Amino acid sequence: MFKKILIVAAALLTTACSLAPYENFDSKVVQGKQSMRLVSQVSQEEMVKEFVPSNSGSSAGAQFGLVGALVGSAVDASVNNSRAQEAEQMVEPFRNALLDLDVRSLVYNQLAENSARIDWVAEINPVMEQLESGKKPEEYVLGADEDLVLMVDTHYSLKPGTEVVEFVAAYALYDRDAVRNSGKSKSKPIYSNTATVQSYPHNGSIRRLTESEKEAERLALEERYPTGEDVGKNTRARNQKYKNKALSKLDKKTLSVPGYNPNGSVWLANDGALLRQEVQAAPSLLASMVIKDLIGEYPLPELAEGEKRKHAKVPQVLEELDDGMVITRQPNGMLLSKHRDAPVYTTFGNVF
Repeated sequence: MFKKILIVAAALLTTACSLAPYENFDSKVVQGKQSMRLVSQVSQEEMVKEFVPSNSGSSAGAQFGLVGALVGSAVDASVNNSRAQEAEQMVEPFRNALLDLDVRSLVYNQLAENSARIDWVAEINPVMEQLESGKKPEEYVLGADEDLVLMVDTHYSLKPGTEVVEFVAAYALYDRDAVRNSGKSKSKPIYSNTATVQSYPHNGSIRRLTESEKEAERLALEERYPTGEDVGKNTRARNQKYKNKALSKLDKKTLSVPGYNPNGSVWLANDGALLRQEVQAAPSLLASMVIKDLIGEYPLPELAEGEKRKHAKVPQVLEELDDGMVITRQPNGMLLSKHRDAPVYTTFGNVF
């Protein structure tokens, strides 16, 4: 079950990644449409813990041809099976702490409530529904009575190092008539994107320097590499060079977080208080991000006359929230909420 969930989630997120636009949704494309069905789907039954998949066997085995590749794949399968079992055992107490929480309902209720802000369609019908296994979204859309179908597929998990709780929503808006006219195999959503909420890093493993820490570092560098008039010309030039080099690294300097525990015990303390707090809070923020993206409250930076839209090189800050949390549009167009000083915790490690 665990591996099946990961496979489904990975396929969903891969699709979302390939479709994520670096553009805003244009409501003009649905002008004249009267009704929309909002489908909230959370396919998993309970919290899952991700693990880092192995591909070292396949990579090494490929050097020895087909037989080597097959042997390497078998090694990877064995390693991944072992890691999946370890993850299942480790996540059990986390699941127990959430037994009385209906995450599907939490996500649905927040999406239904926030969808009332959509003003480009008159009638919105929220439903909580799980698509049949193997059924394509386009098939579902053709069976809907509404003109439009907004599908929101949500997945939630603990990252491999238990640093944060993550909720991910892949959402896509379909026009039923467009699907019917183009055919199921060729139809595409009008708009699609992904929103991710990574919780406050209560069990963070690494972080960037705060502004006050950076300032302390700058002062220390000024003292270490003086460049005043009382310093010789050659020494001043050398010190300036060393200082500039050190200053250029400040924004990327990281610190290990004291007390980090890869078992995530901080989440389970006091009957799972922090875990429950973040799981209950995430659906509200996630739903708000999805709807704000669809109603134009997260506009892209304005372009100069004649300038063409390109993917950004750095994240665009959209909102700054309490406790250092910030919502950004990533260079690939996706939305992300995380702590400003924390990395993006991924399946394979962390990225600043």
